[in-house]
Amino acid sequence: MNTEKLFQTGGNTKIIGIFLISFSVFVSAVIIANLVQTDFGKIRVSNVYYDNYNGKHMRAKLFRPNSATGENPLPGVVFIHGYQNNRESGDAYNIEMAKRGFVVLGIDAIGRGNSDVPNDPEDPNFDDTFGTRTSMKFLRSLPFVKKESTGIMGHSMGARFAYNVALEDPSIKAVIIIGSAYDKRASLESPQNMLMIIGELDEFRDFFTQTKDLVKEWMRTEATKNSFPHPKPEFGKTYGDFSKGTARKVFIHRISHIQESHNAVCIAEAVKWMKESLNPPEKFWTDPRAQSWSIKEAMTFLAMFACFICILPLSLLLLRTTFFGTIREPVHFKYACITKSYFKSVAINGILMWLYLPLIMTLFAVHKFLIPVDPVFPMLLVDAIVWWFVWINIFGLLLFRRWYQKEAKPSGITLYDLGLSFSPDRFFLDIGKITKTVFLGLILFGFLYTCEILSEYLFMVDFRFIYPLVSDLTPYRAGMFLLYFPFILFGFIGLTLFVHGQIRRPQKETWLKTYFFWTGSNIFALITPLILFLLIQYIPLLSTGFIPFEGPGGVFVVFILELFFIILVLALVMILSTWFYQITGKIFLSAFMNAMIVTWLFASSQVVAPIP
Repeated sequence: MNTEKLFQTGGNTKIIGIFLISFSVFVSAVIIANLVQTDFGKIRVSNVYYDNYNGKHMRAKLFRPNSATGENPLPGVVFIHGYQNNRESGDAYNIEMAKRGFVVLGIDAIGRGNSDVPNDPEDPNFDDTFGTRTSMKFLRSLPFVKKESTGIMGHSMGARFAYNVALEDPSIKAVIIIGSAYDKRASLESPQNMLMIIGELDEFRDFFTQTKDLVKEWMRTEATKNSFPHPKPEFGKTYGDFSKGTARKVFIHRISHIQESHNAVCIAEAVKWMKESLNPPEKFWTDPRAQSWSIKEAMTFLAMFACFICILPLSLLLLRTTFFGTIREPVHFKYACITKSYFKSVAINGILMWLYLPLIMTLFAVHKFLIPVDPVFPMLLVDAIVWWFVWINIFGLLLFRRWYQKEAKPSGITLYDLGLSFSPDRFFLDIGKITKTVFLGLILFGFLYTCEILSEYLFMVDFRFIYPLVSDLTPYRAGMFLLYFPFILFGFIGLTLFVHGQIRRPQKETWLKTYFFWTGSNIFALITPLILFLLIQYIPLLSTGFIPFEGPGGVFVVFILELFFIILVLALVMILSTWFYQITGKIFLSAFMNAMIVTWLFASSQVVAPIP
C-alpha cells in the first residue's frame, strides 16, 4: 500500500499541524462545555467529597450559583442517577436547575463513578439507598443552602431511592420521580409535592408501575387513589396545594427510558415543579424551554472524539522516529477479501454477535445456580459483556482457523500476509517488536488518559455523550482495569484478526481512500448486526409500544440498552484500529489499543453493585 510517503523525511510539519488542529478542537470543546455548565461563570461547579453514614466515601458534583452565600442561601436539590450511570447522567437536569436559582448536588451513588463500592447486601451496614440519605444531609449542611427548602429527584433506580428517602423524611419539600413510579406507601401528604415523569414507551414501565397498560391503568391504581386528592385524576394535571406540600402530578411523554434523562420537555416540567415547591428568587427564573444542556453534551462528545483523533497524527510522528520505526512494516496485499466473501463472513459474524442474550443469560444462570461470579469479578454488567465478547471471539478464532486451513493456506496466503506473523515463512512473534508496540500503545493511551484527567480536574468536564463513557480511575477501578484487561485483549486479538485479516477489503488508489474504505467496511461489519438487533426491539416499541425483549424484571432491557454503548464504542475504536493496522502492517498495536481503551471505558464508568 502506498503509505510510504507518510514516512518520508521532511513531512513532520504537516503532521504536527493536523495534531495541533485536533488538539485545539479538543480544548475548545472542553472550554465550551465548561462555560455552558457554569452558565458562563454564574455557577461554580466543583467536586465535593463526604462519607456515607456506613463509612463509604462518596463523591458528588456541586452546582452552586455565585449568589448563594451564607447570608443569602438558596433552595437545594439532590439528583440521583440511574442504576448503570454516574453523576454526569443528571447534568441535563442539574444545569437547568442551577441556572434557575437552585444549589444542586449530583451524586455518584455508591458503586458508581468515584464513590466507594457497596457492602454485601446481607451486611447490616448495607445502604439500600446507595448514599442518597447522606447526600441529602450533606446538602443541607452547606451554609449557602436554605435548609427548610430542599427537594430530591432521580431517574430510574435513582428515582426509587429519591422516593424512598422523601417518604421517610417529611422535611423534604418536593420529590420528582423520573422513569419510575410511586407505590401504595404514598398518601395525600407524603411525600410532599410529588411529580412523576415517565415515558409512555419506557421499557421498564410494567416493572415499575406493576401495570400491563400504563396509559389506561396508572391513574386508576390504588397507589394513585391513595395519594391524589381527586376521584379521577388525569395525566398532566396538577392536584393539591404546593404551599401545603400536597401537590401531585403525573406527566407522561411519548419517549423511552433512556430519553427521559435528556429530554427538554421533561426537564421543563421538572424545573417548573421545583420552582413552585421550593420558591427560588424570581430574579433567577427564565423560560423553562430555554435550555443549554444539549450543547454541553455535544461538546463532551466532541472533546472525546477530537482527543481520540489526536492520536492518529501522534502515532505517525512516533513511528517516524528511529526507535519506533523498526516496528513499521507495509501491509501485504497478497490477499484481499472480495465482496461476496466479505458479506458471507459478515453474516456469520452477525450470527455470533446475536448470541448476545443467550450467552449473557448462561453466565447469569452460572452466577445464580452454580457459583457466584461477583466475588472475583464484581462488575456484573461488564462480566456479561466481556463473557459474550470472549466467547464469540473463541468461536470466531475457530472459524478463522478453519477458513485459513481450507481456503487461505492452499492459496498461498500466510499469517505474515494477514498481519499476524513477523516472518513470511513461518508463524513467528518478534518479542522485541511486540515490546516496542506495547510501549508505543502505552504512550498513546497515556496521552488520552492525561487529556481526560486534565479536562476533568481543570474544567469539570469528562468524556461522554448521554451515556457514561470515560473518566478518571480511582485505585479500586484501576484494579478493575488490570482484572478485565487480559480478557478484553484476547477478544480484540480475535476481532482485529477478523477485520484486518480475514475480511480486509481491497486497497484503493491512495492510502487515504483505503483508510476510509476499510474503516467504513469494518464499522459496517461490526455494528450492523447490533443495529438490526436494536431495530427488532425498537421498531415495535416505538410504533406500538410492545417490548419484544423485556425479561424478568426488565433484565433483557438492561442489556439491550448496553448495545447503544457498545455500538458507539466499536465505531470509535475501529476509526483508530484501522489506522494503526495501516501504518504498522500488523494487528498488534490495533488490538492492544482497542483493549486499553475499551477496558478504560468499562473500568471507569460501569456499575459495581448488586443487580436490583
